[in-house]
Amino acid sequence: MKEDENNELIERGISAESVHETAARLLFMAIKWAKNLPSFTLLCFRDQVILLEEGWCDLFLLSVFQWSLPMEKCPLLNSSLPLSANAVRYLQDLFMRIRNYNIDQGEFACLKALVLFRPETRGLKDFAHVEELQDQAQQMLARHAVASGPTRFGRLLLLLPLLRTVGSDKIEKVFFEATFGNMSIEKLICKMYKR
Repeated sequence: MKEDENNELIERGISAESVHETAARLLFMAIKWAKNLPSFTLLCFRDQVILLEEGWCDLFLLSVFQWSLPMEKCPLLNSSLPLSANAVRYLQDLFMRIRNYNIDQGEFACLKALVLFRPETRGLKDFAHVEELQDQAQQMLARHAVASGPTRFGRLLLLLPLLRTVGSDKIEKVFFEATFGNMSIEKLICKMYKR
């Protein structure tokens, strides 16, 4: 997503339809990002799909935060369904926290790699290789973040578990159900990934 498109969304007011369209684009971009990682494509196809199915929500949320979509003005979060008021407040607070950290593009790339390469994911054929890739992503983030201070690396890592507080089923319902109907996000990811 281009920055001028993001600014246009903010200026003209955000409709639920434009949020759904933007969410679909961001999900597609997150899948494409993973697909273009040489280390990811070296994994067997089955492991690639399993990792995407497990990590799609975190990748999507990081993309939302990366492109600074205005969560506080999101009409989908202003309605009561299907998220509770606490979940909405939590997402908005997380967005503000991430915005205040001024995470740069390199840090976002490392964070995305960390949520993608999860060796504890069930069903992986080559979890040892996935663990190596996760270690590499952590080392890259540590090297990159140290320039901003000794505690930045730890603070960035502590953001990752917070992404999972609002369940992926709720994120799917809020952002994707209107666009993709009853198609499961896993089927959608497989279709997107095979393109």
